[in-house]
Amino acid sequence: QFPAIMNPVLDSIDAISQECQSVLEAMPANPSPDYYPVLEELFDINQHHLNVIGVGHPSLDRLCRVTESHGLHSKLTGAGGGGCGITLLRPDTSPLAVEAAKQDLCACGFECWETNIGAPGVTLHSSSSLSAEVLHMLSEN
Repeated sequence: QFPAIMNPVLDSIDAISQECQSVLEAMPANPSPDYYPVLEELFDINQHHLNVIGVGHPSLDRLCRVTESHGLHSKLTGAGGGGCGITLLRPDTSPLAVEAAKQDLCACGFECWETNIGAPGVTLHSSSSLSAEVLHMLSEN
């Protein structure tokens, strides 16, 4: 519906993705802190666009408001996992700010995990490397 409106939004989302890719590719050779404000702005624009095309959700808007209250920028991951967001942490982000944001998110019912950009998305672990709690949870399924 409304292709004259939606197609430019989709084109903009594509342009945001390409710009993010360019920034992320440039970072290893020149790890300047100047890249992070660009990524933060792109996160914010992308999240608004995702809401415009109807793939957002009030819970993700809440996640964004909570992290924003701690000076952080978040968005829907776009990975198709349903209801998963990502928050960008600058290298100079205070561990106290991260912990406070995580506590507030958990209080809202969110689960939080920390990872690295460029880290493997799925890793095969031997069962001997898993904690007893994880092994128990896996055996219940």
